[in-house]
Amino acid sequence: MSRSDTPDGAAPPSTDAIPFDDVAPATIRVLADCGVLSDEPDRGEFCPDSAFKLLAHPGRRIVVTHLLSAGPTVTLSQLLDYVFSQSDTGSESKATRQEVTQAFTNRHLPKLDAEGYISYNLEQQRITATAKTANMKPYLAVAVLQERTTDSGREASDQ
Repeated sequence: MSRSDTPDGAAPPSTDAIPFDDVAPATIRVLADCGVLSDEPDRGEFCPDSAFKLLAHPGRRIVVTHLLSAGPTVTLSQLLDYVFSQSDTGSESKATRQEVTQAFTNRHLPKLDAEGYISYNLEQQRITATAKTANMKPYLAVAVLQERTTDSGREASDQ
């Protein structure tokens, strides 16, 4: 690669540089804590990868959003009311509500519960924030911003 191959004519990055030499030490500590710099399995502590993976689905983003704003404990019914209030379809038939309820009770809530981001009591139909719930707030903000950016890009291309 020559200087002319780079956008500003600057020297190309050195291939013999120490990995992460331009990354702040605090960032490296976070990466190390999350196991990014290791081949060891995740120790189950909070890690951005886990948060982003869970927040990749809009259903789980809605759970965390509602819990952070209305929590620390909400009922399944309150969550579903919130889901339908955020829906732009305007359709809340009994069959639709049952289908959405099953999606939350069978997939989204158990996944968040298994990772420790919420506590979900199926019998009482209660969803409670945990110590890890608040940790998701910055990642939720990034996910929502990304979703809005993607949606506005789609709308622009549709026109």
